[in-house]
Amino acid sequence: MDDGPSTLAMYSVWVYWLGVLVMTVRVRLQGATSAIMIPKQPLERLMWIVWVPVIATWIVSPWASSHRSTSPTSTLPDAARVETSWYALRWVAAGLTVACLAATIFCWRWMGRNWRVAVDADQANELIVTGPFSRVRHPIYTLSVVMMISTLVAVPVWPLLAATLLHIVLMHLKALNEERAMLLVHGDAYAEYREQTGRFLPRI
Repeated sequence: MDDGPSTLAMYSVWVYWLGVLVMTVRVRLQGATSAIMIPKQPLERLMWIVWVPVIATWIVSPWASSHRSTSPTSTLPDAARVETSWYALRWVAAGLTVACLAATIFCWRWMGRNWRVAVDADQANELIVTGPFSRVRHPIYTLSVVMMISTLVAVPVWPLLAATLLHIVLMHLKALNEERAMLLVHGDAYAEYREQTGRFLPRI
């Protein structure tokens, strides 16, 4: 028997990463050499060595839990299935993964051909400071972190907890790395934009 919150979170995560793949191919066909899954920059290549198993865990864990995997690390606690308050919380978290997915797609569309997987110093992208980027420099990364935490709440298993913690650290490192690259490309314009916006949350 499938587990409802795990199944909903599973499909949200699958659509998310299918969207990343589609965006990568789309932007690549438009001529962006940096629209590739394997980064050129050594630092980002190092991060991807860690990120690949993190992403794999994120994709597989909801499926394994939804279908009652026999693996102890993929089996949901009994209380998460039978306790009303916990089960309800898991449904709310699964719903939040859907909301994060929708908001992420909106951000992708806003970026258009400027969307990239990795930093590429050879290609200067337009500095986007409107829409979802008017108050936050990395709204897509914020949504990614929230979506993964929501997946963890919906699918409370140990492998996903470890993957979530690593994902949060990697998102911070990637954001810092991208900001250094953007500052080199856009100079004072990016410095001013950075002063007026928050990295992951709006400035108060």
